[in-house]
Amino acid sequence: MNADGKHTSPYAVFALLDLELPALAAVKDALSQARQDEALTELHRYMTSRSTPGWQAEDSRKQQHIDYIQQYCADELKAVLKTADEVVEQTFLFRFPWDMERSRIPVSFEEEIDWGYVPDKDVEWAYMLNRHRYWVALGQAYAITGHEDYARTLCCQLEDWMDRNPVPDMPTNDPLTWRTIEAGLRCANWIKALSYIQDSPLLTPTLLAKVMISLHEHSEYLALSFTGWKNISNWGVLETCGLLQTALYFPEFTSAKNWRQLSEERLGETARIQIMADGIHWEQSPTYHHEVLVCFLDCIRLSRMNGLELQDEFQQKVHQMAAASLYWAKPNHRQPMLGDSDDSDVRSILTYAGWLFQDSVLRFGGYDQMDYDNAWLFGMNGVEGYEQLIAEEPPYLSRSFTHSGHYVMRTGWDEQDLYLYFHCGPLGGGHGHADLLHFDLYAYGRDMLTDLGRYNYSDHTPLRKALKESAAHNTTTVDGIGFTEITDTWSFSQIAKPTGSKWISNPDFDYVEGSHDGYRHLDDPVHLLRRIIFIKPYYWLLVDSFSCRQEHTFSQHFHFAPGAVQMEDETFICRTKNEQEANLCIIPVNVEGLQGKIDDGVISREYNLLEPNQHAVYSRTGKGTVSIMQMLYPQPSGEPFCPLALQVPIYRHTGEPVDAAQAEACRISLPERNEEHIIVISHEVPSSHLDSYVVEGIQIFGEVVLIVFANGQKKVTVIR
Repeated sequence: MNADGKHTSPYAVFALLDLELPALAAVKDALSQARQDEALTELHRYMTSRSTPGWQAEDSRKQQHIDYIQQYCADELKAVLKTADEVVEQTFLFRFPWDMERSRIPVSFEEEIDWGYVPDKDVEWAYMLNRHRYWVALGQAYAITGHEDYARTLCCQLEDWMDRNPVPDMPTNDPLTWRTIEAGLRCANWIKALSYIQDSPLLTPTLLAKVMISLHEHSEYLALSFTGWKNISNWGVLETCGLLQTALYFPEFTSAKNWRQLSEERLGETARIQIMADGIHWEQSPTYHHEVLVCFLDCIRLSRMNGLELQDEFQQKVHQMAAASLYWAKPNHRQPMLGDSDDSDVRSILTYAGWLFQDSVLRFGGYDQMDYDNAWLFGMNGVEGYEQLIAEEPPYLSRSFTHSGHYVMRTGWDEQDLYLYFHCGPLGGGHGHADLLHFDLYAYGRDMLTDLGRYNYSDHTPLRKALKESAAHNTTTVDGIGFTEITDTWSFSQIAKPTGSKWISNPDFDYVEGSHDGYRHLDDPVHLLRRIIFIKPYYWLLVDSFSCRQEHTFSQHFHFAPGAVQMEDETFICRTKNEQEANLCIIPVNVEGLQGKIDDGVISREYNLLEPNQHAVYSRTGKGTVSIMQMLYPQPSGEPFCPLALQVPIYRHTGEPVDAAQAEACRISLPERNEEHIIVISHEVPSSHLDSYVVEGIQIFGEVVLIVFANGQKKVTVIR
């Protein structure tokens, strides 16, 4: 059907083709004799037997491929077949790992499918319905089983969608079915799905012609839709990926060459503009970083399969994105839930990038064997080649991404290793949250402190806004006010900006600091600084300091992964209570004037999923320079030991006591390791000889100083 609601004849496909191509000689010959149905048959014969790379499975190894998937990807195959069976019954549940907006409650249609249906006021469900990712599952189920019910369902639903959703005259975001991002995603999903069922008799010459016409309409629609905004948006990447795939899979279209040139230009521009100098996507959300990365990888893969190489600069950017993903990932291989992100495993993406770039370090971050999705992309040659590619441990442990404001501290690459992620970067647009100075903490196989996720994108629930607020992150607030003002799902008013960060890393410690201007607009401006010191491989010291003239209440927020949490009444020591698992102790160094409490909350590790959790809030009221210092000590499973952390006095080298507003020191005792540490924090940068302090009889000079007593020896290190 066209935009006027009239059905487009399948014969219209001939006007879209380059009939001078030798491969289409039989089609042209039939048309010259006015035998249009025969021409459709010849076109169908050619399209389902041609050797366009990726379009036709390698028949000689098909059974090997099926055997591999059944043996090594049984869980993923089970989920795909379950989805396919549900779609046959017109039941839809979006459950795949990288579905952008997963759903929790199945939706069934008794009669015809309502392609504009919006359950529970969440339009994202309708968008997911119209991306047609589940048709790929139908195609794969057909390829595995040969059952025609899967092909029949795909063909019937595809034709129904085309008949009832005509392409608009101009690109628009008004209809639920024709946002440009859905159009781009559909191109990719349709092509994949069709490649799996092209041997089915149900993919008739007439239907194939209609699909080709619709894909041509999609591509013209996408070619016209691009604006300057698309250059900076992930939408531009997803749309361009769909356009390039259509151009490469259907070079018989007379417009294909133009679409390919447009796509190559747009890919180069979007990568140049959207990917920051350290390889991280500017929108500051790992989920959308990875969504863009996968589209870029698809474009490189498909181009290479067709004998084309995209620009070196573009491919280097994509390679850099994958390296950033490797270092971003927690020891359990999952991305931080920064911004609008879910708790997703990144190994499939690193497997993809590792094999595509033949990169042994990326392969280290991927799966041991090629996973389900990549086995479909690369076939048995890829499966076998990936097994022969030797994994190489990354050259770094801790890593900084200074342009985008991301910092990662870790002790190693084992799932039991310690990891802390810190963010001091720009907001990142609509997918960003008020999360400046937020950190995640993972240790000994378990998430300890975490972001709370996104829940959904609907303004009708207050949780969407609440989960974006400053207090929903492991950061600080002043007087209960967020430093960035959330207006609604996608917009903000007052936006805090990072004002500086420092990063130091060596084998014994990591140090990071960051600040922002979120409270400088107050009548009494507040300047704040967060410092995190990782004394490897034991613990972190967290120091938050605030400078102002008048009295304010300063708060730290700690959000825990699901599990029980307790806080002691007098010491305010906060502990997780995970039986048979690792735990975390938060130990205040100075409890004078400190308030602490535990509250119940929620965490959303997947779109539309909520789980109960708890969070701790520590507060101190004061003026001038006020600080809150915490020791963060992770305990391996079964370890009852919790260290002591106490404030110790500081003196000038001339003998006068130093005020806490100028500098503070804490003693951390690790009796089971026969060690004692003293860490000195100067809130004012040392600038004269009077700022040379004495702690426990040891004279020092520096902004952050570590003193270690062990085995009868002392070691003094100036960290900063």
